[in-house]
Amino acid sequence: MSEREPTNAELIAAAVGIALASRDLIKRTDRTSFRDVGQTLDALHEGMAVAGGSLLHLAERLGVQADVDRLVKQGQDRIATVRAFAGTEGRA
Repeated sequence: MSEREPTNAELIAAAVGIALASRDLIKRTDRTSFRDVGQTLDALHEGMAVAGGSLLHLAERLGVQADVDRLVKQGQDRIATVRAFAGTEGRA
């Protein structure tokens, strides 16, 4: 039995479903419980891996992988810059 490739709609639905479920999971997390927070982070870690993989697979299929990779890198670079200067309050 061969596995069929997921459709574009299925890939998008997987990513959207994970994002919506993750938001709900976060809302229900008891932030005063280390155990709850740890379990939530574990679930989010797995979910983000699946969502990211689905979207990257879709980008490859649509022929836009290079553009997506470039834009993701630019976004990550901006985040790294903000983190590097966090707390400096304008000091050089």
